[in-house]
Amino acid sequence: MEHNKKEGTLNFNLPYSTRSDINRSKNSIAIRAHKRLSKNIQKKDFFHSEKSTSFFDYLTTATLINPKKAKIEFKKGVLKIKAPRV
Repeated sequence: MEHNKKEGTLNFNLPYSTRSDINRSKNSIAIRAHKRLSKNIQKKDFFHSEKSTSFFDYLTTATLINPKKAKIEFKKGVLKIKAPRV
């Protein structure tokens, strides 16, 4: 997290998330991302299956910034949230 007198900035590397994974409320910012991978290899006498699931949750109170006026930018798996200070 970076901040100055005018705003605060949060940066996240979230390659499998979307903008809809972000929730803002009066005093907090929450990010929840969910990723599922499934891989199957089948040959004549062989079958192999791999499955993995991962979750990412981040919640912070935002008493010094205004999350309702936050600007959210999501490009190439990098989430950047800028919010003005109150």
